[in-house]
Amino acid sequence: MATREELTVLRPGAAVRVEGDEYMVERTIRFEQADGYSWWEHRLSSDGTGSSRWLEVDPGGPVIVHAGSDTLGYEPEGATEIEHRGKRFQLLMSGRASYRSVERSAVPKSGELIYYEYATGDRRVTYECRSDSTVWEVSEGHLIDPATIEIVA
Repeated sequence: MATREELTVLRPGAAVRVEGDEYMVERTIRFEQADGYSWWEHRLSSDGTGSSRWLEVDPGGPVIVHAGSDTLGYEPEGATEIEHRGKRFQLLMSGRASYRSVERSAVPKSGELIYYEYATGDRRVTYECRSDSTVWEVSEGHLIDPATIEIVA
């Protein structure tokens, strides 16, 4: 079972088991804000199920599994509360962060992320936009105990 520290040092090519499904780490992104706050996100893909997920690892906070994203047809306002799929979510955090990726089979990327993260219980909704794009994405996720994640190889 993985520790939070082990999850922060995952790199492309590693194999992990999350909620019973096995995935390969395709991309690792390190985000860092001007105030020093930082976190990691790992893009996980599965040849077996044909699905992908994002594993968000906050060194001092929760580990969140996001099950994909969709594009928005508008720019979110960053309201203190939103309604998403019939549930009310409170703004948990928002900001701008620089990022740099490590890729399994592509050139590393870097840039800036603008985001709003909302929460209700263990559920999360995140709106984000890369600074080099005008397209906003929304992703849904939930908290997961890092001890339930297994690093396979």
